[in-house]
Amino acid sequence: MLSGLHVRNFALIDEADITFESGLNIITGETGAGKSIILGAIMTALGERSGKGIIKEGAESALCELTFTDIGEEARKLCEQEQIDLSDDTVVVSRKIMTNGRSVTRINGETLSAGTARLVAGALIDIYGQDEHRSLADSRSQLAILDRFCGPTATQLLGEISEQLSLKKKYEAELEALPTDEAVRAREVDRLEFEISEIEEAAVKEGEEEDLKAQFKVLASARTIKENLFGAGEALRGESGASDGSAAALKFLSHMSDLSDDLKDLYDRAADIDSMIGDLYSDIERVAENIDDDEERLAEVDKRLDLISHIKSRYGRDVSEIEAYLAEDRRALEKIMECDAEIDRLKKQIGECARGAELAAGKLSKFRHEQGAKLTAQIVTALEDLGFNRICFDIELKDAGTVRESGSDEIEFMISLNPGAAPAPLAKVASGGELSRIMLAIKSVMAHAEEIDSLVFDEIDTGISGRTAQKVAEKLAVISSGTQVICITHLSQIAAMADEHILIEKSVEGDSTVVTVTSLDEQGIYSELTRMLSGTLVTHTVEEGAKELKQLADSRKKELRVAIP
Repeated sequence: MLSGLHVRNFALIDEADITFESGLNIITGETGAGKSIILGAIMTALGERSGKGIIKEGAESALCELTFTDIGEEARKLCEQEQIDLSDDTVVVSRKIMTNGRSVTRINGETLSAGTARLVAGALIDIYGQDEHRSLADSRSQLAILDRFCGPTATQLLGEISEQLSLKKKYEAELEALPTDEAVRAREVDRLEFEISEIEEAAVKEGEEEDLKAQFKVLASARTIKENLFGAGEALRGESGASDGSAAALKFLSHMSDLSDDLKDLYDRAADIDSMIGDLYSDIERVAENIDDDEERLAEVDKRLDLISHIKSRYGRDVSEIEAYLAEDRRALEKIMECDAEIDRLKKQIGECARGAELAAGKLSKFRHEQGAKLTAQIVTALEDLGFNRICFDIELKDAGTVRESGSDEIEFMISLNPGAAPAPLAKVASGGELSRIMLAIKSVMAHAEEIDSLVFDEIDTGISGRTAQKVAEKLAVISSGTQVICITHLSQIAAMADEHILIEKSVEGDSTVVTVTSLDEQGIYSELTRMLSGTLVTHTVEEGAKELKQLADSRKKELRVAIP
């Protein structure tokens, strides 16, 4: 059950600790006092999207923390599944909201997603908001109610349906992606075969383009290089060339080389120069002979470079990308060539998934009909407890003709509130107050079926008064004998049934508006019931009436709970 709520800097609340007891916890206060803030704090802690103004003005963050104790088996299983520590049999769900819009959710100190918090909370607490009765008009909500009553069997079958439909959708997408049109397939085969042939024939090798560019550079300049080398050779060995000049100089110096060291040095240097000129001329001849000025080879290299450039422009920036493109084309061609077999395989799998979904939907529909009859009987009993006399209520299931994520059923809650009147869809018959009571009946049945630890009702008394209000109060007393109930109300009949009564008050302190939360003692309960009965005019008779109302409510509550089997 929900044993405590801690709030800090939330809306108009500076800080508050609210203790909830087992049984019926009633929250009351003047209109606008801030009762909805308490419900908002609970829902915020459980992952509800937070709106503007949720953080108290001037604060940097808001905190909402829920403490659950004596948790049920279903909640325990979920906690174990999510690896949440339950060493002290307590679940603490906290959520901190920052001014930048970010929030942090923790369960027993571990940071978890808001989705996980909602999942765990779904097994711990069920919240009925002021407008929730309107959802009864929605067939999806009605089907969800029935499936929750059906329990794990429905969950398992819905999972099977979802899995089969997901696979079916996947196979259909794969089939749609295949070129099933023969003409389209033929064109695609031609394209792939052309590309594969072009890449394979080109056979571009790693580093080939760089080598060819170097060759092209030399071949394109071969004639100019040879002409320059020839000119250099003529300058060395031609008429009046450097070679003849160095030989003549060497001859003149040879006659004097033995006369002095200086002359000998000049002769040696001239001999070195003559030898170097000879070596240079030989190297020029050798390089000139090795220069390839083959025009045909130049054309071949140029053509090959053009082909490589074309292949790169179409299939990849380098050899690795070209090879990857080729491999992908080969796979695509192989897939198309096997397309007929693939189409047959996918169609077969689509059919198997459709049959699997239909089989699971058929089982679910049969189970829904069986459990629907039980749920109908329990809802009728609960409605009779709430003052509906000779009511006719039925859960109508029809085949939708197709299998969806929710199965193959269409649902309608049918009801007749007056004897002799034919049952009609719930939304067309019931008023707001009647819808509130019907929702209360359904919640009471579902709480028992699902073993929910705590139920929260926000103004379940909307649109009711008098004897009907008394019936609702008595029903809440009965429900709260086995399930904790937290109820926000404006009606004294319901408030008088409280096992724990909490008062919400708003006041102005200086320039600020603050909300305070008080757990009432006996005298406080009498005072609050007096206010609810009389408003601003308080008389001794009203005060005595409030005491009598509380005493009668406690007595009636005891009778009702003793009578529970």
